[in-house]
Amino acid sequence: MDELVEVFRVQVQQRNYQGAREMMEELLEIQTKELGEDHLSVVNSLECIVMVLKRQGNLTEALKTLERVLEIQSKRLGENHIDTANTYKRIGELSVEQGDGEKAEEMFRKALDIKLEILPGDHAEVTDLYHVLSGLLQGHGKFAQAKKMQKVLLATLLQMHGEDHPAVVKAYQGIAGLLTKQNRLDDAIQMADKSIEICSRLQGRRGFDKTAMAGALLCKSKCLQLQGNLDGATELLTKLLVILKEINGNDLPTALTYEDLALAYVGQDMTDDAIKAYAKAIQIRKTLYGANGHPLIQEHMTTLQVLKREKKAKALHKQGRVAMKKAKGDSEKAMRLFREAMGIYEEIIPPHPNVDTASDNISALYVDMAAAFEMFSDAKVKQGLLEDAITASATALKFRRRTLGDDHIDTKRRMDAHRSLLQRLLENRG
Repeated sequence: MDELVEVFRVQVQQRNYQGAREMMEELLEIQTKELGEDHLSVVNSLECIVMVLKRQGNLTEALKTLERVLEIQSKRLGENHIDTANTYKRIGELSVEQGDGEKAEEMFRKALDIKLEILPGDHAEVTDLYHVLSGLLQGHGKFAQAKKMQKVLLATLLQMHGEDHPAVVKAYQGIAGLLTKQNRLDDAIQMADKSIEICSRLQGRRGFDKTAMAGALLCKSKCLQLQGNLDGATELLTKLLVILKEINGNDLPTALTYEDLALAYVGQDMTDDAIKAYAKAIQIRKTLYGANGHPLIQEHMTTLQVLKREKKAKALHKQGRVAMKKAKGDSEKAMRLFREAMGIYEEIIPPHPNVDTASDNISALYVDMAAAFEMFSDAKVKQGLLEDAITASATALKFRRRTLGDDHIDTKRRMDAHRSLLQRLLENRG
């Protein structure tokens, strides 16, 4: 039997999951014959098969096998046993993956009831189940039940430990997450601030886990982003990165924070900083998953190229403004630069990570383009080239309408100027 177990481990390491499954099924058959169907050694083999089935993506068979594990454990160990509770939890997790929320809720509740019987109310396995169950309830819109569960947990922890305890920090964060999903952002920030305040008191104490502060900063930063307070979110995300690098180095949470930071930078029109943050996230994901090992890598690569193109468009826009100041009545260079910038914006708008920010930049460009075409039109009038002046005036009017609307005083002035040019042309021809 030991030889079969060793071969199984090798097969799993080599990702030969079918071979590993066949090996464990062979061992299971031997155990069943020698020890009986309900022996606890059979449970170990079944759990190995569950692991392989999950890695193969065969969740239906994995769930059936895990239910067989539960049947044996309930019979041999009884319902009120930690292993039985853990199996209920695992069935709940598989049910979530299969989209069966009702069954998942039932399994998580059973696991929680058992653990509350045999473990202290502040035990990590108990508090974890409170959070898992609350998250599931939130996902199904059962906010009242989720809130009740979070409040029960918080009250228990406060009674046992007072406020200055890591588990209390996480409980406040759980409530903040719930309030965020209900769009009660001010209340959520209040809970996140409470969490940060406790972490600040706990810092430096023996055994303090920095992940508690990381969770608090992340929670508040998401609320601030949703409120549009990107400066505040950026400040918190920058602090969060420092902590995550200390805890995990360049791991997935660090990559995710770089991605959040990049989006905050984009929202503030800080393209250079956004490019750097996305590049860091891509580098970490490539290290973790390989160059093509995760779909977000290619997505971020595309976003990075879009931002680099936007950076070029901004540079052209800036050059155009400089050219206008130096134009001395001839804005042709500015118009050419503005048109090139506009061509880039038209190319990148659909895939841009923040269309609102890009649209604001385009609006600013429209304003300058209108001014450039007006300047060009005036220059052509002085040269006596009325047809060229009218063409430029019509383009300027188009940009005024796009940015200001027909009722704005500047649009009306341009309309009057355009009519005047048309009248002069008709008079000259008459």
